[in-house]
Amino acid sequence: MSDHAAHGPLVAFTTLATAGAGLVAASACFEVVHGLRSPHALAAGAPLLAAGLAVSLRHLGQKRRAGLAVRGAGRSALSNEALLAGLALAAAALAAGLDLSGAHTQAVTALAGAINAAFLASVGLVYHIRGQRTWRGCSAATPLTGGLAFGAIAVQSTAGPGGVFVGTLLLVAADALLFSRRWRDVAGIAFTEATLANPWTIRRSQLLAARFFLLDVIPFLLLAASPALLATLVAAAGLVVDRFGFYALALQQTTEHEIADVESQIAATGRTARD
Repeated sequence: MSDHAAHGPLVAFTTLATAGAGLVAASACFEVVHGLRSPHALAAGAPLLAAGLAVSLRHLGQKRRAGLAVRGAGRSALSNEALLAGLALAAAALAAGLDLSGAHTQAVTALAGAINAAFLASVGLVYHIRGQRTWRGCSAATPLTGGLAFGAIAVQSTAGPGGVFVGTLLLVAADALLFSRRWRDVAGIAFTEATLANPWTIRRSQLLAARFFLLDVIPFLLLAASPALLATLVAAAGLVVDRFGFYALALQQTTEHEIADVESQIAATGRTARD
């Protein structure tokens, strides 16, 4: 099995969980800030989270590992993610259940939104690993900004005509800004024999551009024209590309990479001196 094939469960888990948590967090944000209730988006968040966690549990291989995963909460980023994932699902299910039963409570929805936002942040922190060159800096924040952007687009799609909310503009703009920084950082890594061994590295610009336009640019333009489900579908595709690209472009720092970088810098200096 290839490394990319092995990443399949992680792509599925983070895509589903990010989408679900993003829906819950964005729904709460729009209700608190704009007074807009989004029962359909809120109701969809819990099943997506549950599906993502089901994939994650299956990936662990043994059910008892799920309990062990939270034992290091407070010390381990992975344990923090596991704990917050469970809390996020429970809070989302409670908020959606109250909403569907006619006992809607804004405080519960706001709490669910805060917990789900914290879970999105924890997803990025799990991969903030020394030695992973393409997971540095702003990359750790993209699950949070990407999830919130997707959620905002979905909520806006069901809000009907009346213009795009300021909240949508801010969340999509924040994601576009941070991801553009990640794009620049990844694209700035020099090509070497080691990096070119990964076929996706050769297509990194196309992969990063696809994510940027699918999750940020195209949905925003569609919403500006007329809020419709198509914007959510395009953004969902962008979220899938985002998580796939995150793992496909992973690059471990090695001595060989460091030597190749130094050689590239020397060669570039030589060319500049001749010019």
